[in-house]
Amino acid sequence: MQRRTSMLTASFLIGGTVPHIFREMSRLEVSHYKISSPLLPENFSGMNIVHLSDLHNKVFGKDNRPLTALVAGEKPDLIFMTGDMISHDAPNTLDFLKLAEKLTKIAPVYYVNGNHELSDLDSDTFSYVTRKLASYGAVCLDNDYADIERGGSRIRLCGLCYSAEYYRGVREYKRGWKAFMLTDMINYLGIKEPDVYTILLAHNPLDFDVHAEWGADISFGGHVHGGLVRLPVINGILSPERRLMPKYKEGVYRAGNSFLITSRGLGRFRIHNPPEIVSVRLFTEK
Repeated sequence: MQRRTSMLTASFLIGGTVPHIFREMSRLEVSHYKISSPLLPENFSGMNIVHLSDLHNKVFGKDNRPLTALVAGEKPDLIFMTGDMISHDAPNTLDFLKLAEKLTKIAPVYYVNGNHELSDLDSDTFSYVTRKLASYGAVCLDNDYADIERGGSRIRLCGLCYSAEYYRGVREYKRGWKAFMLTDMINYLGIKEPDVYTILLAHNPLDFDVHAEWGADISFGGHVHGGLVRLPVINGILSPERRLMPKYKEGVYRAGNSFLITSRGLGRFRIHNPPEIVSVRLFTEK
C-alpha cells in the first residue's frame, strides 16, 4: 500500500512538473545589468546593449514576435548575438534569418559564431547564412573587429571564433580537446590595442580568464545554457561538456578590471531555467 501511494505521488508530481517545464521553456525573461568602468569613454556612458545567445533555432510565438518585441522594448543602441543561434537538430536557417533581419531594424547587430554554426553547417549553408546576415546589415565579427565612434571617442568590438578542438566535449574532441591559452587568443585576434575600451564577443565564457588576461574590458558569451538545470541558491549545475557546477554560467563576473556577461541562452531543453534576454547598460565610472 505504501509503495502504491509513493508511485501515485511520484506520478502526480511528474504530471504536474512536466507541463510546467515546457511552459517555462517558452517564458522569456529579461535580465538587467549595469557595468561601470573608468575606462569607458564618457561619450559612451549610458549605452544600452541587448545580448542574445544560444537560440538553437527556437521560435517564440508567430515569427518570433514576442522575442522581437522584448528586444525593441529595451531600446538598445547595439544588439549582440554570441553564437549557436542555429543548431544541427534544427537545420532550417530561415527562422533565424527572419529574426536577424527584424533585429537589424531595431539597432545595429553584431554576431559571432558558436560551436554549432562551425560544426553543424556545411560550407555552402554557412556561406549562405553569412551573406544573408551581411545583406541585412548585421556584422559578423569572427576573428575580426569593428570600431564604433561617438563624439570623437571610440570603442572596439572584437569577435573570437575558434576551432572545435577548444570546445571540451564537442564532437570528435570529447577527450582530445585543447585548453585555450593566451598565445591562442593572440593568434586569433592579435594583441589588444592599449587604451581602447574593448568589448569581446566570444561564445564560450569558460575562457574568461584568458579574455581578461588578454585585456578585454567586457566579454559577452553564452554556451553554458545557464547550467541547464537550475536549483535554488546554487543555480545552474551542468555544462554542455557534461561537467558539474560550471564556473561561468549566468550573470556578471569580474576578474581585475575585466567583466564577463554570460547569457543563459534562449533555446534547448532546460529546467527551472527560462530563456533569457540580457540587457546591459554601460556607464563611465568617475
